[in-house]
Amino acid sequence: MIDDIYNRAKLLSKTCIKIALVLPAEITMCNLMRGHLIERSTDMAIKAKGLMVTQNPDYFLKKLVEAKESCDGCTYWLELIGEENYLDSTIINPILEESIAISHLFALAIKKIKPSF
Repeated sequence: MIDDIYNRAKLLSKTCIKIALVLPAEITMCNLMRGHLIERSTDMAIKAKGLMVTQNPDYFLKKLVEAKESCDGCTYWLELIGEENYLDSTIINPILEESIAISHLFALAIKKIKPSF
């Protein structure tokens, strides 16, 4: 399961970087979005990669929570890009759906480790 989450997070990260690079350069808001989307998506993939190497349950839970937070940030920026129509919805919507699905996987893993979370 962790391998699948990491692979999906990495693919989402690469896709978000590509989206960030095609945002209109002449729109100031897009310049802000570009940096945040790249930061959040790469952070999510890096945190997901960390899940594969840890043996400590507390550290694992911490990384899961951090990865979910980064994924939620990624979702936010994708939503904003779509709402502002900076890119066509046929491009953004499938990526947004994948970001939501990955966040849900992180949440399920967190609940499995710590049901009271």
